[in-house]
Amino acid sequence: MTRAILLGPLGASPALARELSTLDIDGPVALITAGWEEGERNDAEVDRWLGGGTRNLGLYGRRLDVLDSDGEYAAAERALRARLAELREVYLLRLRHALAGADAIRRRFAGSRRHAGNELDEALTAVRALDDGHAGAVASARADFYAALPPHHRPVIQAHRDAVAAIVGECAAVAVAGGHVGVLNECLHLSNVSAVLGERPLLAWSSGCMAVAERIVVIDDTDPSLRPDEVLDAGISAIRGLVPIADAQTRLRHRDPARLSLLARRCAPRVCVLLDEGERLAWDDEHLADLRGVRVLSPDGAIRSAAVAA
Repeated sequence: MTRAILLGPLGASPALARELSTLDIDGPVALITAGWEEGERNDAEVDRWLGGGTRNLGLYGRRLDVLDSDGEYAAAERALRARLAELREVYLLRLRHALAGADAIRRRFAGSRRHAGNELDEALTAVRALDDGHAGAVASARADFYAALPPHHRPVIQAHRDAVAAIVGECAAVAVAGGHVGVLNECLHLSNVSAVLGERPLLAWSSGCMAVAERIVVIDDTDPSLRPDEVLDAGISAIRGLVPIADAQTRLRHRDPARLSLLARRCAPRVCVLLDEGERLAWDDEHLADLRGVRVLSPDGAIRSAAVAA
């Protein structure tokens, strides 16, 4: 990737039209709305904001077609999902205990003359080891799956990949909408979108920002089960060095500084970027080009504008 613009939820404001004008492109936009699942083709409003003539890649529909057409692949994917669910269950169980331990250490030394830095650092190391271990286990499970059933040897998958590549090849930019980040990520990987982006500008918003990053970290304080902040999967790595947190105002309600400090330190050296409606981040291959429109989590647990945090 050469350039990417990440936005928070769009709301009622057609921010896409403004952003598209800054990209100075000449040609249609390839649109990805797979995270909307069955509503994938309900894209008329987004198409209008993008100037009309967008080419929806139909990644969700393509995934359904693969599962309907290739029974062997569908059965193997169900087995993969069962394996990933087992990995996640164990990870979350261990993660809850590790986070509780870190919090207990913090509270134990709160108000004490003795600083609990070493103990907290060790607890944080344990949490990060769990995150990295889970990410590695998920990557290994997927690698085994693809080694057994190489997508380029599956005629239906390859046909869809070729079609996606042909459409993107005719477009001047790629836009990725939000929705269900897990479904969106699966569709992006199945169609091998990262391989065909080239140097086209990328415009992503809401949870679309999460799926185009290196690592997807799910935070949802609206979840009644009170699940901890978790590493879900690897994104397509079109952008690097960031952990986008989409719709942070809703998903990150419990802004306890101790919890936020742990989250920022868990994700380091990647920067946790909060993307709410109206917030914007521009990125390029070499560096974070413009952080002025976003807030980041600082290691001390504060939420600051990027300019101040830097």
